[in-house]
Amino acid sequence: RSDRHTDRVPGPTRPTGLSAQGYPMNTILIRADASATHGTGHVMRCLALALALRERGARVVLAVAECPESLVERVQSSGVGVERLAVEVGSPEDAAATRALAGVSSAGWLVLDGYRFGLDFHRALGGGGFQLAVIDDFAHLDGYEADLLLNQNSQARAEDYPEVPRLLLGPSHALLRSEFVESLRGRAARSFGGPVRRLLVTMGGADPGNATTTILEALSALGSEPPETRVLVGAANPHRAAVDAAASGVRGCRVLDPVRDMVPLLEWADLAVCAGGSTLWEMAAFGVPVASVILAENQQPLVADLQQRGMVADLGWDRDLAPERCSRDLGALMADGARRQRMSEVGCGLVDGAGAERVARALLEPPGSLDPR
Repeated sequence: RSDRHTDRVPGPTRPTGLSAQGYPMNTILIRADASATHGTGHVMRCLALALALRERGARVVLAVAECPESLVERVQSSGVGVERLAVEVGSPEDAAATRALAGVSSAGWLVLDGYRFGLDFHRALGGGGFQLAVIDDFAHLDGYEADLLLNQNSQARAEDYPEVPRLLLGPSHALLRSEFVESLRGRAARSFGGPVRRLLVTMGGADPGNATTTILEALSALGSEPPETRVLVGAANPHRAAVDAAASGVRGCRVLDPVRDMVPLLEWADLAVCAGGSTLWEMAAFGVPVASVILAENQQPLVADLQQRGMVADLGWDRDLAPERCSRDLGALMADGARRQRMSEVGCGLVDGAGAERVARALLEPPGSLDPR
């Protein structure tokens, strides 16, 4: 199974107590970024991990070189410290500043999440007195020098990371924030085989290619009346004016500003159109059938795998989207209640909501004590 917890070689654990600087020895430093070009998914899933770590008594600090101020404020309001680095992302200066911050913070672990942190970056962090955890999505580097690696995606394979001693692989480790987890407790299963009356459209925090507008044009071209539609526009989306204009041509459509809590929208939606990133795991946990648009290279293998499993309908790359084809594909999906019900069941079977807790335990507890799920 590719979604198992793989713990090849037990690694060292730091002692409990206080460091020389007075910080708890279970301090965790997370390095991630967000921007209109690279999206906000890395920071948002790291926030999920940070909240799970705080629940277990850790002190957590997020270091960013790029991040919208609204997202920084959200992280800080969640009780997570934020440090800004005046460096070019992924540069030798970035590695040096990150390593220095980990030292000043007396971090036991440094968690690295971003595609611009290459193998040289990993190596530059060595010898800093902390353990390195890397969050990855598609094994794109020539190698990984880390003590632990997390790939929460369904296509993750242990053989892609032969040099990493500890692996957390698959959707059982999907990083969902606490509001999702709490809402899932005791929640009754929904049926999605009936008519699609409510549609959610969300392309994540950025949507650099403006796929949202193309989807709205597709909805306006449906032969039948479109469902009631809610369009969530991310904090780093540069195309708000175009989205508003396109939404005005779709009956029953409302455009929403970024929301702190996605749960009410997931509970409301009968169908979603979303980007092929971490949002897919939120949809899966709530059983919402999904038509997915690929916005970046790392999303393509995940969407392909989930389509093969029967969880998503692949609408293709944002750069290739055409309103007429999207309209036809969405219309066919809306008309196929049996397929949408199967999509819902597959998603719920992949994600149980406890992923962030499992990853937090892997960072804070001795490896031999972990439940090997």
